[in-house]
Amino acid sequence: MSYDMGIADKNFNYTYNVAGMWYASEPELGIRTIYGLSGEQARPVLCKMREYMEDHWQEMLDMEPSNGWGSAIGALTFLSELIIACVEHPNDFWQGD
Repeated sequence: MSYDMGIADKNFNYTYNVAGMWYASEPELGIRTIYGLSGEQARPVLCKMREYMEDHWQEMLDMEPSNGWGSAIGALTFLSELIIACVEHPNDFWQGD
């Protein structure tokens, strides 16, 4: 199972196994918080999530899935890719699974 999301012509996918990391940084909806937001609106949300992960790095490492599908560094990299997409598409809207 994975998250499938996109903005404009860009599509992204990452394993659901890191959901705990994203819910820790955005408790109500996790990464799905950005669904329906424009790139401009989503960028600060994603930056806040990335900052939380960086500030709580050991906790993120402790949440890494034992099955090897997904990792803290992979989840952090994924957030960075989403932030770049927000910068590239400020007026388009995020959609997802």
